[in-house]
Amino acid sequence: MTRRSTRAHALVLAVALVACGGPASPPVTNAGAGTGGGTSAAAPPAPVETPEVTYRQLDAAATVETASGASIPVPSGWFVAEAPDVVRLQTPEQDLSIAMLAVEAKDRDAAVAAAWAAVDPSFDLAVAQADDLPPDGGWDASSQVVYVTSTDEARVVLALARRTGAVWYVALVDGTAAALNRRGAQLGSIVRDMKVPGVEAESLAGRAAQLDADRLATWGEFVEQARVATDVPGVAVAVVHGGKIVFERGFGDKLRGGTKKNAVAPTTLFAIGSITKSFTTLLIARLVDRGVVRWDEPVVEALPQFALADAELTREVTMQHTGCACTGLPRQDFELIFEFGGWTAEQRVASMAAMAPTTGFGETFQYSNLMVAVGGWAAGHAYAPKKKLGAAYAEALQKLVLTPLGMKTATLDRVKAGKGDAARPHGEGIAPGYQPIPLAWEAFAEAVAPAGALWASVRDMSKIMLFELARGKTPDGKQLVSEANLLLRRTPQVKISAHDAYGLGLVVHDERGIAEVTHDGGTFGFTSNMFILPDQDIGVIVLTNAGGAGLLQSVVHQRFYELVFGAEERAATQLTEGVARAKAHAEAEVAMEQVPDDAWIAPLLGAYTEPGLGRIELRRDGARIVLDAGEWQTEVAKKTDRDGTVKLITTGPSVAGLELVPRQQDGKQVLVLDVGQQVYTFVPAK
Repeated sequence: MTRRSTRAHALVLAVALVACGGPASPPVTNAGAGTGGGTSAAAPPAPVETPEVTYRQLDAAATVETASGASIPVPSGWFVAEAPDVVRLQTPEQDLSIAMLAVEAKDRDAAVAAAWAAVDPSFDLAVAQADDLPPDGGWDASSQVVYVTSTDEARVVLALARRTGAVWYVALVDGTAAALNRRGAQLGSIVRDMKVPGVEAESLAGRAAQLDADRLATWGEFVEQARVATDVPGVAVAVVHGGKIVFERGFGDKLRGGTKKNAVAPTTLFAIGSITKSFTTLLIARLVDRGVVRWDEPVVEALPQFALADAELTREVTMQHTGCACTGLPRQDFELIFEFGGWTAEQRVASMAAMAPTTGFGETFQYSNLMVAVGGWAAGHAYAPKKKLGAAYAEALQKLVLTPLGMKTATLDRVKAGKGDAARPHGEGIAPGYQPIPLAWEAFAEAVAPAGALWASVRDMSKIMLFELARGKTPDGKQLVSEANLLLRRTPQVKISAHDAYGLGLVVHDERGIAEVTHDGGTFGFTSNMFILPDQDIGVIVLTNAGGAGLLQSVVHQRFYELVFGAEERAATQLTEGVARAKAHAEAEVAMEQVPDDAWIAPLLGAYTEPGLGRIELRRDGARIVLDAGEWQTEVAKKTDRDGTVKLITTGPSVAGLELVPRQQDGKQVLVLDVGQQVYTFVPAK
């Protein structure tokens, strides 16, 4: 749940996480989002049509063919305007537009300039950041250009350009940050799943796995290379095959700067973050087998206190829906990371009564930690109805999942984990380099435990991977979970892209023709990834004690496929280029920041409150200015953004990059935090 500082980082992530809408549903406006004071970002008026541009709305998903021979997948409900040289698309809310066209040009900049000239000759925004990205899918080159926009507009403008031969296929994107947050998955699918003549993605279909000791040792060497290059303190990995662990190893340190018994081992515990979701849906599957709950049982029957702001959706959500990322509820993690000290499961459930969907039910992929947590609590309540929700879930998970699988050290108890052989969390600030952060910060996950609070070692995780590969059987041959209910978790519930779908707490992925069941996890100070290849009887787990370590996870995954399936060798280059990009981004961000001067910061000091995010305080600490959220603290800097807006930006590890904009509201000094679909306004505390 770390948040990088530059807007471009967020955009790369939003577009890379491709997603596509599911069944058609009437457009839903972004109203009522926020579990407290967070307000929805208002959609702008629909763009004015001209005689040359007339849109039609699709009542079903369709493929649009272009004059250049490209085939563009467009989700149901989107608006389309077709012309010989350009295809224009708009979201159902008409708050984000995409123009797609092909141009011949000598390089990226010339291609993007030609595209804007064809679509909007008056376009004159300055470039904020331009990146050449690792090409994939058969493309020769891939780039992204982000433009300077006004903070007040909360607008995103970018160009995505990919080249095959001398032709660049360019997508020009212009819309609100809220729209990108809400529809970014669909946008990614439109761009990445476009078919172009002559562009053929690498295929590994039909290749046999070569999983010998030498290849695994070479992979281990690359894991260590990637760990050092990305500055990650510690990594643990394991590979299972043929009903046993065939490789397990620890690299680096449990704590940067630690001295005694500090090496990471296969038995070292890590916070696995959202991989916990797969355990929660497995728990539900066990209870379904026992007849305690049903997949189609409304959550309000299993957990009567459950309610959303949308009464119809409240009645419609079933136990199965809690794990599907398909209900239309937006991701609202800021309430979780700002306000978690002392929170109970009961309080989290009550807070959801203010939450409302921002897309239609089943319409598109929107990830919700709180919804998965509700499913786990409802399951726990059905199992142990006399206990508090958190305790009931913990007991059910331990007795029905962890103990039967022999996961002897896995635990939801952070304090207990910290007293034993456990890695310590680390985070990055604005400047590169991981630093230790307090173990107490990881408590944020405990009030949504079913969504992300489990601690486990790679040896523990090998047990669950072997169990998944055995289709619900324990090593002694006992069918612990029925095959039907185990595999239902791998059945697509909402389409993400042409190659991905979300099941129930698991992602179903087509990795270049190889079926993969996967999930990753991220907390303040840990990043994890698990991928299982059912057809090859292989499972891989990679755990790190570094928040935001996505580059390491990506290249380690790629290198595994290179060594085991003979995939094109790109991991080493992706690692080198990724580290260089991260360094350049950090340097650009630091250049916009300065120590706040007394005259500017003095009026901002003091305590503030926000209904959903709680109380914060800005105070002096010697020469530093500190933002104290109660549960965590971080140093802040003064940032003059590219549009001239002066902001406060958090710079400390794991919470770097939060931008608070000082405003005057009703004669009072306020601080505004805009995170896309929610806008939070901190007002002076009374």
